[in-house]
Amino acid sequence: MRIIIADDHPLYLEAVLGQLEKAFPAGSFHTARNLADTLALLERESVDLVMLDYSMPGMNGVEGIPTAIAAARGTPVAIMSGVADDDAVRACIAAGARGFLPKTLESRVFIQAVGLVGAGGTYVPAEFAALPSKPAAPATPTLDPSLFTSREMEVLALIVAGASNKEIARQLDLQEVTIKLHLTRIFQKLGVKNRSHAAVTAVRGGLVADAVQ
Repeated sequence: MRIIIADDHPLYLEAVLGQLEKAFPAGSFHTARNLADTLALLERESVDLVMLDYSMPGMNGVEGIPTAIAAARGTPVAIMSGVADDDAVRACIAAGARGFLPKTLESRVFIQAVGLVGAGGTYVPAEFAALPSKPAAPATPTLDPSLFTSREMEVLALIVAGASNKEIARQLDLQEVTIKLHLTRIFQKLGVKNRSHAAVTAVRGGLVADAVQ
């Protein structure tokens, strides 16, 4: 996964970067300290997810979100914030953010949320789940779970959660080469070419839930 992480607090930025590097060892990560630097990165880098601090320079709260979304050209944008109240969450989602990640999230949930949003899903903490979210994308015809084996469904759920092949193999007690074979069959059945597209298709087709609770 390719991610831009933008936050003006060096210690938090370093902590998030460390978590992401551990969770996505094959990923590539770019950091910024303000919105202007983030926009500059978006001009020259192709990424899967943009993570922005709610209150860093240039953001002015939600005002910077539409600017970032326009520069991201379809790449999902998630907001990280130390302020997590109804008004802030509602405003961010209404402005087009695909995720709201409180800085108090547990590490495990944070990584799952990052994987979900990066794959095209939406994440809002459970306590804010009733708030209005971004309008849904055009519906994909519901996919038939019976087309997939139980093991393929387990692998698919872990893909949506952002797990790497190595992590999936460890959780399911399988060899990594076996996971790759499962992925090949899953991609064929979904008609996709990569894991990100597989995750999005699975969520939109109703095979896997689109939020981490």
